[in-house]
Amino acid sequence: MSMSSNSAGVSTSSRAEQNAAPIATAILRHAPDAGLDGILQKLRSASPSPLPVSLPPTVVIKPNLCDIVSWEAGVTTDPAWLAVLAEELRTIRSDVRILVVESDAISAYKSFRSCDETFDRLGYREIARAKGIELINLSNTESIEISLEGIPLPVLVSELFLEEFYFISIANLKVHGYEYMTGILKNSLGLLTGSDLTPMHPYLPRLISQLHRLCPPDLCIIDGRIGLEGHGPILGDPVVVNAVVFSNDALAADVAACKLMGIPPQEVPHLGETAKNLGRELPEVTLPADIQPHSFSFHTPDHRAILLKFANRRIHRSSEMFMNTWINRFLRFKSEPVKFATEAIPKLVRRLYAK
Repeated sequence: MSMSSNSAGVSTSSRAEQNAAPIATAILRHAPDAGLDGILQKLRSASPSPLPVSLPPTVVIKPNLCDIVSWEAGVTTDPAWLAVLAEELRTIRSDVRILVVESDAISAYKSFRSCDETFDRLGYREIARAKGIELINLSNTESIEISLEGIPLPVLVSELFLEEFYFISIANLKVHGYEYMTGILKNSLGLLTGSDLTPMHPYLPRLISQLHRLCPPDLCIIDGRIGLEGHGPILGDPVVVNAVVFSNDALAADVAACKLMGIPPQEVPHLGETAKNLGRELPEVTLPADIQPHSFSFHTPDHRAILLKFANRRIHRSSEMFMNTWINRFLRFKSEPVKFATEAIPKLVRRLYAK
């Protein structure tokens, strides 16, 4: 998989549009004494399995490292995934280059999170050294500025994503104050190299949807051994679920996560936006008989107020851009009326008669 983009917008193809492998989703019960090796052993026998049969030279793994908090709290990705995935990937291609990527960030609670410090304090650095894995702070890489449809602000992504690679996204099973839940699709926000995404918050559903079109994961893993309910995505309470979702489709993986949390998928804004953007319906996902859903508590009573605030911000931003555009046109016309007319008339004609 690789990313294709330009400064004017983005043009990509989804898995379905590329006629790729059919969607394969496995929701597996995890026995705590079996370890992650045990859950991967179950996955190998799943039919069809979302595991790849071949690999390009590079694999990129994006964990969920939203704060410097241990994975046992249900907030971040267990670094043990690096070791078991490295072993699995090298049975498929022995010379594969494995990169683990994350960006610096300012969290939802306005605290700065250093990606490099996170790698150090959560044990990623130690495992990476032992397993020959490269850790990449995307905020320190060369970036390109792109525009995404429906997002009035430019976004920065690493040039790394212009290359060919196999993409693995690992998320947690968590509630979220803005989007109700966070899984694979929202994990893609960590691909942006800018640390402060606050100005993007009013556009989260569209931004998440567009980032998925830009860089869809090839393998999705939602670690639901321990989930997070209450005040997500960081300050909530851990809840034991003992289930892991594997899929080659991010939308199906997140719908499965919703089923595990007792959250109606249609109430998650970015799931509906992503399905619409892909020209799909929300997929039907059924939990196995040996896995029971948990009704995750959601302690954000002002969720509707947050959505209303974001809607007001979008309207304000659109009005501001509209006014600035027409003021700019007026000033250009006032200073150079002939030049303005000769440039504006052909554009107007093209718009009126464009097919």
